[in-house]
Amino acid sequence: MPTIKLIGVDLDGTLVVDAHKISQRNIQAVRAARQQGVTVAIATGRPHTSAEEFARRLGLHDVPIISFNGAMVRRLGQSAAILQAPIAPDMASDIVRYCIGNRYHMHYYLGDVMYVTRMSHWAHLYQSRTGVEPVHAGDMRRFDGQAPSKVLVCVAGDTAEDVLREGQQRYGDRLLVTRSMPEYIEFLSADAGKGKALAWLADHLDIPMEQTMGMGDMLNDLELVQMSGFGVAMAHAQEAVKQAARYVTQSGPEGVGEAIEKFVLREP
Repeated sequence: MPTIKLIGVDLDGTLVVDAHKISQRNIQAVRAARQQGVTVAIATGRPHTSAEEFARRLGLHDVPIISFNGAMVRRLGQSAAILQAPIAPDMASDIVRYCIGNRYHMHYYLGDVMYVTRMSHWAHLYQSRTGVEPVHAGDMRRFDGQAPSKVLVCVAGDTAEDVLREGQQRYGDRLLVTRSMPEYIEFLSADAGKGKALAWLADHLDIPMEQTMGMGDMLNDLELVQMSGFGVAMAHAQEAVKQAARYVTQSGPEGVGEAIEKFVLREP
């Protein structure tokens, strides 16, 4: 196994549980890896501003944050992105009309603002999970001509697989259509993706991909786990993510700490 020099770690369900909590084992492992010269980068579907909280808590002030499922790479405390892969305006308009036709509740991300179809329980749930304040927009067709980082639709968990499948069939290879939470289906540029963003960051830092580790649990982490040199799936990860991983943790809440100790710090 090669020496790991860069770790891309998902937040929700991986590093973080219950939206805001990080186990002490995970914190200590990340800090120990950092002390050994390993770069640890957050790779999340959340907006950049939501991820900044965790970067500060972990002391990752000098490491760019991968946010919006790889549609943005941006440094802590800075307003300008160093890498962006937004949805093209024509595709964004098509997604909006598709969602309106299906009466889906939408979140539309422009810059640091999250616009919502209406101030429903979905909007408040997302705010409670991420701290991002929703802005009521009503008819999303008002944003025609804009290039959002992503469009997210909220659906009941028992219908999410059908909505995901339909979205993937409709947009094929024109977009990345993925699932980040049981209730969230996300539409992104085909140039986005956590794995692509990690590869860009590795090249930016002059680190071979063979020396990278990617950790996650949901479908939106699949590319991160697949493309990294050493993919790690959490114990509760979706089956596709487990199948792509070289290691599946025994722990869910402390899986990050477990994997870092075993393969980065090389503790027995």
